Order: sequence, then structure tokens, then C-alpha cells
Amino acid sequence: MQSVGANAAPPRNYYGPMSGGAGYKDSPTKDGYWKIEGATQGGNGLAVDVAIYRAAEMAQAAGSRFVEIHDAYSSRNGLRDERATLFARPAAAALHPSLCRSGKPGRCYTADVALVMRKLSGASGYEPGVAAPTYTDKYGRTVTESGFGVGSISAPIARK
Repeated sequence: MQSVGANAAPPRNYYGPMSGGAGYKDSPTKDGYWKIEGATQGGNGLAVDVAIYRAAEMAQAAGSRFVEIHDAYSSRNGLRDERATLFARPAAAALHPSLCRSGKPGRCYTADVALVMRKLSGASGYEPGVAAPTYTDKYGRTVTESGFGVGSISAPIARK
């Protein structure tokens, strides 16, 4: 039975504006990026997947085929609730960002918007922010690709 009313918990794999501790929140930053926060509850998915999907969605709405993802980080509490924050902006080309926001080359990448949306739309293709099955391993287990780096079309710059 699902709760109803103002204090109802969001659905299991909720994707939408932040509500009841799950979903996403975005805002522009002074340096021209979008600050995107994602949140999941009770171990239901990865908050960073919610944030990356939202970044791709925003880049698509801005008319871009690519999105730069910068400085993603996440944390989890004892109840397995997870929160993630990243910074993103639309990209004009399928090239690694010329400068990472943090100044650390391994902390950013450029992703293909369509690839992100396909890989993070769940098994049904209708669950934004949920990793879709990628393949089945030799033991019959479903394997997914998600988290920082999903949809990447640019190789990170080698650290010196």
C-alpha cells in the first residue's frame, strides 16, 4: 500500500524535483556551471546516477548533444540514504573538458547525452536515474554501468 498525502514518501525509484529526501535539485553557479544534487533513499539506486541523468537532461534542453560532468562526490548515511553533488554544463563537442573545474584532470569528463539517458533509464527504459542492464555475465548475473564516467566519450587526461 502506498502512502498518500503531503507527507507521503516518494516512489521507490523516484526521479523528479527533490521531495521527501529523494530526487534532484539544480541551480546555476556564478562560474557558469549547473550545481546538481541527487538523492536516493534506502539503497534504491545511486544518487550520482540521478544527478548525471539530470545533467544530461538539462544539456539536452539547452540544445547540446554533450555534457561536461565535473567534481562529482557522494555520501551515504547509516540508513543507506545517499546524496551526491556534481557540477555540469553543456559541451559543444565530444572532447575532454579543456579545464576541469577543480583543476584536477581526473575529476571531469564529457558524456554523450543520448548514451547517458539510455544507460540510466532502467531496465524498462522509463526509469530515469536508474542504471539499465548492460549485459549478463558468465554466471547469469545482470551487469550495469553507472556512476561517475557513465556515458563518457572522452578519455580522462593522464595524471602527471
